[in-house]
Amino acid sequence: MLKKIILWSLGIVVGLALLFLLYLIFIVKISAVNTNKEKSIKITGIVDSLYLGGINDIVFTLENNENLYYINRGAENGIDLENFRNDLKGKEVTLWHARSRASNGGHMMQLKFKDSIYYTEWEIPLESNN
Repeated sequence: MLKKIILWSLGIVVGLALLFLLYLIFIVKISAVNTNKEKSIKITGIVDSLYLGGINDIVFTLENNENLYYINRGAENGIDLENFRNDLKGKEVTLWHARSRASNGGHMMQLKFKDSIYYTEWEIPLESNN
């Protein structure tokens, strides 16, 4: 009798864990990215590293910031990773990224260094004072 109760309880716990895992995979991570300017998050920081990741994404890390920021399919769309590295590594940039439930980093919509906009997904870019 006790063995049946333990197995039944274990089955419920495993079932709930699987449902939670499916929620994380399909709802949190696969939800559409909101690229609305008004809902974007502005970050300023020094570029620590740039590399190719995901599906041809250009991935940025900033000093003293554990989040990853990426230009979705940037390499596929003609962005030269080496030029970005040469121009931006060790430099202070301002970027805007999509607000996400999954993390504080993520999909980059605009990247600006000094007075130059290096990347934007918006028809009318946002301004910054860096």
